[in-house]
Amino acid sequence: MTQPVRRVLILQEPGWGGVATMTQTLQQALGEASDSQGLEGAEISSNSGKNINPINTINANFQVTALPWRQTPWRALLHAAQQHDVIVASHNFGPTYCGVALKALSGKPLVSWVHGPLQDVLQEAHASALKKFWLRRIYAQVDHFVSVSRTSENSLLGFIKHFKPNQKSHVIANALLPLPAGQAIHVHAGHGGDSGMPPLLIGYVGRLSAEKRPGLLLDTLRFLPDEAQLALVGEGPLHRHLSHQGMDLLMQGRLHFLGKHPWGASLYTPWEITLLTSRYEGCPMTALESLACGVPCVALPIPAMRELFDRDAPYLLARGDAPVALAEAVMTVLSLPPEQVKSDMALIVARHSLPAFRQAWQEVLLAC
Repeated sequence: MTQPVRRVLILQEPGWGGVATMTQTLQQALGEASDSQGLEGAEISSNSGKNINPINTINANFQVTALPWRQTPWRALLHAAQQHDVIVASHNFGPTYCGVALKALSGKPLVSWVHGPLQDVLQEAHASALKKFWLRRIYAQVDHFVSVSRTSENSLLGFIKHFKPNQKSHVIANALLPLPAGQAIHVHAGHGGDSGMPPLLIGYVGRLSAEKRPGLLLDTLRFLPDEAQLALVGEGPLHRHLSHQGMDLLMQGRLHFLGKHPWGASLYTPWEITLLTSRYEGCPMTALESLACGVPCVALPIPAMRELFDRDAPYLLARGDAPVALAEAVMTVLSLPPEQVKSDMALIVARHSLPAFRQAWQEVLLAC
């Protein structure tokens, strides 16, 4: 039986790393053909004077339009909401606030996409009781929540406490698109220390900010053999602090700051191991993309990483949150047969396929 066409409006949050990646993944999952002519063939001018081309994808069941909610004039957003059947907020903060307002004016159902564990995010931000009260009022207007992991859903449910009868919660794990090769990364690796061993390159891909705990990366490096070297891909407010903290490692040629690089497999393939030291995660794309590139990702045993790795590759998790435990996990992975590690990583990657992601999202959108 042919499903009716559902017109979906996605409120984008530009430049949010994994969130932006997953928004693009959803657009591709719902339809391969794209039309950059915009809503009804018209370009929309933002308040900055720049033209914005909404991205439309169409297949047998869905027509999807993605608009950057901050840059799109309010009248155009409202018109788009009225012309579509369902609104999808690409994140449970800014886009959802906008979506709630559009829902109130257009009467269209709203889906909020929840990425990180909400309670951890609010704690990290030192959110006030007033902010939490306001958020609960906002979330009471959402029809469907889609969380990227059980970890994120449990945190959301613990925050909201009581759902309305008409509200639904779903878990849809992030999916992986094929990664382009990307721009080559050049690391000026040293000789590998006094041991005479070849350099052991370890990578980190992500923002250099407090919730990612990049300082643990430097402490972990000090517990690894002298031939181990760490390359940091990304920028953030802790860059200068890390430079001072790792001055000895920089002088030894064991620490490399590589800045930002375009998305692609080249973010991972130069390393033998990727490290992840986050205080919290939802369903981290860094870990999934690293595994998809054949590079093991070793992480701290936070709930989201246990959810991701425990079933097929528990050895990718440190036995505690101390740097020495993370270093021990790195050495354990390197000591295992490469064929075993590769096979286990493939099992994890297979659980995040695009067809399963597409099917799950279609079911949610058709239920709206």
